[in-house]
Amino acid sequence: MITILSPYNMTNAMNDLERKILKLKKCIHVENSAPVYDLKNSANLLVNLQPDQKVSRGMFLPNHLLPGTFKAHPITIRALKKDILVGDLECLDLEDIHICDSCKNKIDRQFWHFCPFCESNLPEKS
Repeated sequence: MITILSPYNMTNAMNDLERKILKLKKCIHVENSAPVYDLKNSANLLVNLQPDQKVSRGMFLPNHLLPGTFKAHPITIRALKKDILVGDLECLDLEDIHICDSCKNKIDRQFWHFCPFCESNLPEKS
């Protein structure tokens, strides 16, 4: 599917992108202080997810038999974005909270391709 943006939509998309970049920059460096998020010492973490139909959708449970592994419903694993930038508590303003139109669950769209609870599509913008 190809989406064609009108000049108006393109401008709004660019403004939204610029806003998010500014928020990210604020998390990385606060003026006149040390960086909040140290890019030179950043780490890539690999989280192992194991499908388990018994786990409720949208939830992650530690697998006590395999340390470092979490169990999640297969729909939850499929809905989860695979590459996620995680900062710290100072970067919470990057959240993109959406109330699902179908199931009314509150989800942060930056982490999900679609609603992990009911599989509804997420709108591009709230």
